Amino acid sequence: MENQLYFIWSSIAMTIFYVFYQLVLKRETFFLWNRIYLITTLFLAIVLPLFNFSSLSGMPQMELMEISFSFIAKEKLASVTDAQLRLISVLYWTGVSCSAAWLIVRLAGIKKQLLSKAEGRAFSFWKTKVIDPNLLDFEIIDAHEDVHVRQLHTLDILFVELVALFFWFNPLVYGYRKNLKFVHEYLADEHAVKFATSKKQYAMALLLQSFKAGAVLTNTFYNPSLLEARIKMLQCNRSTVRRLWKYVLVVPMTTLIAVLCSWNVSNVNNTPSDIMVQPAAFPGGFDAFSHFLIKNSRKISTKSGKVQVSFIVEANGEVTHEKVEHGLSDVADREALRMITLSPNWEPALQNGYRVRSLYRINVNF
Repeated sequence: MENQLYFIWSSIAMTIFYVFYQLVLKRETFFLWNRIYLITTLFLAIVLPLFNFSSLSGMPQMELMEISFSFIAKEKLASVTDAQLRLISVLYWTGVSCSAAWLIVRLAGIKKQLLSKAEGRAFSFWKTKVIDPNLLDFEIIDAHEDVHVRQLHTLDILFVELVALFFWFNPLVYGYRKNLKFVHEYLADEHAVKFATSKKQYAMALLLQSFKAGAVLTNTFYNPSLLEARIKMLQCNRSTVRRLWKYVLVVPMTTLIAVLCSWNVSNVNNTPSDIMVQPAAFPGGFDAFSHFLIKNSRKISTKSGKVQVSFIVEANGEVTHEKVEHGLSDVADREALRMITLSPNWEPALQNGYRVRSLYRINVNF
């Protein structure tokens, strides 16, 4: 469940950042800033959901409780939910494996192209340019590919490709890749046009080229799918410096996403943490909680030991975010989590008279 939540929040963050770019920044001619934005926000979308801000929130934390179970049985714990999770896991890692294999195939294809003759070709990869010296407008094409090499555009594409390995199911990753390629071409065109007599002459050079394009992961002067957008961007008026204020909005947007990603992890109550806290209580007290868990327990393997489980009692008494802190075995860990998830609502903790969220840790002894 924790992994699923990570991918959900990461996808939400990615969506917010991506939509903001499409609506606000995409048409600006601050190409370098757009490149930085796309790379940075994709990185933040991956990283932000990994952080747990509960330690900064002053969430009340309860002392450990000990609950013991004794079972004598040979049956293995199994459930429909476990089977579904295993199936999802198998499908996910199959997708990752297929994506990795396809990436290796494409990289091998690029290596082959780099070693072959440059006849009728013009593209670059990493720090290598492959340009047929007999091509028309060689100087312009060389200047264009030189920008890709000097600014290390290949790094951007490889970073997105690595992200796509693990987010192969998310179409926004491919949207990021497409927009980065646009920005790379705009940056290269912005420099290469200086080697033409005019923007019109440069646009004609783009239209007249029909040589072989490089592989998908390479940078290439001629890219039919981007041609129309590149010519339009050449004719656009430059964005004024005053419009740079839009990029400042990234700061509050990142803060908002960080809050959203930790919504169910951190304390949402701002009451000072040094006030005496009345802990959350299971209906009927701790003994009733122990009896409840024992009553709802299943038989598992005979392996003995301790499983430490943490969970949050929300301000409305709901038990959420069950997590194994220190496990014993897959079977015992799943059983401990399953029992906690069955818990009815508690009486929430009180802090300075207000209901607040609180974190509990219990040791379940098998």
